Amino acid sequence: MHRTTAWSHSSSLTSDRLTPSSRPASSQSNSKGEVKGKSSEPVIPKSVQVRKLESLLAALRDLAQSPKKDPKGGCFCQAREHSLSSYTPICRTCGLILCDVNQPQFACPHCLTSLVAGNIRDSLITRIQAQLDETVSREMAARERAIEAAKQEAGAFPTLSGAIPPSQKPVAPQPRTHKVLSVNSKSKKVSLSSYTTTPASSRPSSRSEVKDEEAAILRISPPPSEVVFAQKDIDQSRPWSNLLGGNPVYIALPTSANASTNRSRRRKGKDNAAMGQRKDATASAAS
Repeated sequence: MHRTTAWSHSSSLTSDRLTPSSRPASSQSNSKGEVKGKSSEPVIPKSVQVRKLESLLAALRDLAQSPKKDPKGGCFCQAREHSLSSYTPICRTCGLILCDVNQPQFACPHCLTSLVAGNIRDSLITRIQAQLDETVSREMAARERAIEAAKQEAGAFPTLSGAIPPSQKPVAPQPRTHKVLSVNSKSKKVSLSSYTTTPASSRPSSRSEVKDEEAAILRISPPPSEVVFAQKDIDQSRPWSNLLGGNPVYIALPTSANASTNRSRRRKGKDNAAMGQRKDATASAAS
């Protein structure tokens, strides 16, 4: 007796002639759709503070044994023009007071020694990493609060606790159109004109704007290497004179100021005389 298997060509059923597939086409399409969906998620721009912390953290991790000098020269204001540095407030070698313009990944602008030598570098990296995590979590919480506030203003239903909110894309401002009705004074004809205005959309600050902001920082140059002193002898008749040049010049007060001063003195004298007469009259009446 001849037996036919399910995949033999002698079978009379049409379904038996179909070759089996290793994977259904629907699952392949779904997997491709999932991959495409992941790549189409909106990218949230990073703030200026987050970018600064990330660049500082990367610079400290890639720091060599001998740090380089700041290409911009650093700042020698000693925290008089800028705030005191929160990472390296003082150079442990020369004692120079450092402001926040002097970055810790560079060398000291005066003695050119490392500011994060030894275990200071590891503790500073841990501190900046914690500060970065705190900043990112704070900005994410503020972003979620803004999204919830926008939903409440739009009248959307509140989401259940624990539910994952859908991704929100920034909505571009829509152009507004207004019409103006005008009448010609000569021909008495009425004309209708339409005008469209597009509001400017807010965008995150780019890297070029951050560089411009850093370039606009006022940096105090280092003091001169030579001490400036007076090479002249003191004049005994004018011991108060400036030996470096620029002698002081006396400037008299203007006449209007002198006149107002004299008037106030006269008025005060008259008031004192009148008060004395009143006291004499009171004393005579009492006696």
